[in-house]
Amino acid sequence: MDIQLNETQEMLRTSAREFLSENCPPTTIRAVRKSGQGQPPGLWQQLGELGWLGLALPEAAGGSGMSFLDLCVLIEEMGYACVPSLFADVTAGSGLLLGEAGAEAHAETLERVATGDSILVPAFNGCHDADGYGKLPEAVRESDGFVLNGTHLFVHHGASASQFLCRARATDQPGEALLVVPADTEGVLVTALDSAFDNRPCRLDLQQVRLPASAFVTQDEPAAQLVSHARQRMDVARCMDNVGALTWVLEDTVAYARERRQFGQPIGSFQVLQHYCADMHIMLEALRMSTYHAAWRISEGLDAGRDAAIACACAHDVIPRFMGLAHQVHGAMGVTYEHDLYLYSTHVTPPGHGLTPLTEYLESALST
Repeated sequence: MDIQLNETQEMLRTSAREFLSENCPPTTIRAVRKSGQGQPPGLWQQLGELGWLGLALPEAAGGSGMSFLDLCVLIEEMGYACVPSLFADVTAGSGLLLGEAGAEAHAETLERVATGDSILVPAFNGCHDADGYGKLPEAVRESDGFVLNGTHLFVHHGASASQFLCRARATDQPGEALLVVPADTEGVLVTALDSAFDNRPCRLDLQQVRLPASAFVTQDEPAAQLVSHARQRMDVARCMDNVGALTWVLEDTVAYARERRQFGQPIGSFQVLQHYCADMHIMLEALRMSTYHAAWRISEGLDAGRDAAIACACAHDVIPRFMGLAHQVHGAMGVTYEHDLYLYSTHVTPPGHGLTPLTEYLESALST
């Protein structure tokens, strides 16, 4: 893996940082959180106009046909700016899945995703029964389409969706099915869940939702593989968002240690705080390199299951320790709402899509 960014990626990074610093400053983020919105008003349309939403989508669908690694450069910058958005899930998850599926019936949907006219939110989790077993909504095939019944929990930014890419269990034969469900369809109920973080999780209930045959994307083994690939990309994208956010936190922590004075000298002169900052740097570089390696393998079309699991396991280990040290250096100042560190503390979250995600990632990382 070449760890150096190429000229195009450097231009992406520079332009993204300039745009986000101007259009999504901390004051905007605070206003979004206070209002309960999922992301800054108008931001999604701006991202579509910039071509970011279709960056990695096929050119035939109105995208730019660039690599997943190029997309991750943008996602890292969005994390650096602490942008509350469903950009990573839509671009790395549902958008690329629909493009990979190659369903001609959904070419228009994909074009609308690329332009920002449609927000296609992935709904893959299902729910759990009383015994803790996973349960997907059921898709019953009818002569003129499908009827969906069931629940998806923890659908990130579900309240912002115009459509859902819904994973379901096909009752006519074993296996899964993927269907595009418009959010305004009768029987679709979205309930926002309480959360202190930016991912705005929702509960998606499907009650006798009737869909035409054109809603169908694929089923059986192809559907399972597409969801697996999408989850892998989403996990790596979330790790990349965390890399960007933690980069800002480290820069801010070092700057604070230089400026804050105690006993007549900067607190950064105390050896223990120097060690804290050095440890934070080492942890961040471990997460950065493991995440970039996984993103590179995905971009090259190589098997990246183990590499993505390593990056995710690293994120689960690094994030709480890293943020703990950042707050140790900042003291009480870091937990005040007025300080920007508070925004990042409630933005960074390790990836996960199960009850025990760390265990799943460790098992995959240790497999040969």
